[in-house]
Amino acid sequence: MKKLFFVTLISLLFLIACSSQQKYSSANEAIKSLEKNITQIKSPGDKNLDGIQPVSYKLNNEEIIRVYDFGSEEKREIGKKFFEESIQLLSSHAPIVYQSGKYLVLYYSHVDSKTRTPKLNETKYGEKIEKALKSI
Repeated sequence: MKKLFFVTLISLLFLIACSSQQKYSSANEAIKSLEKNITQIKSPGDKNLDGIQPVSYKLNNEEIIRVYDFGSEEKREIGKKFFEESIQLLSSHAPIVYQSGKYLVLYYSHVDSKTRTPKLNETKYGEKIEKALKSI
């Protein structure tokens, strides 16, 4: 009987621990959760995508995250196409692109990568951003 109670208790604790992931109502809320010193900024480099102005954030390591809220997944796809067309004309350093529902999020990392777009594990926040956006 004690063994059954112990196994049940351990199972319950395991389920609670696994289900305690924070849920966010928006990409902006998810991004703000990454660290305490994240600052919303107005940047002259903020580029409209299909008429949508991003909300930009500066991380404590001076990296930039831009969040575009397109209102729907269909409009986000159109905005992503505009972005892909414009990035071809820019420098050899491209941001990491995340898509979550109606949001398009661009992470401009300062990592010196051998590829045009750094891998998530090469950056300080890449995997954290991905995890936060999955919690929307």
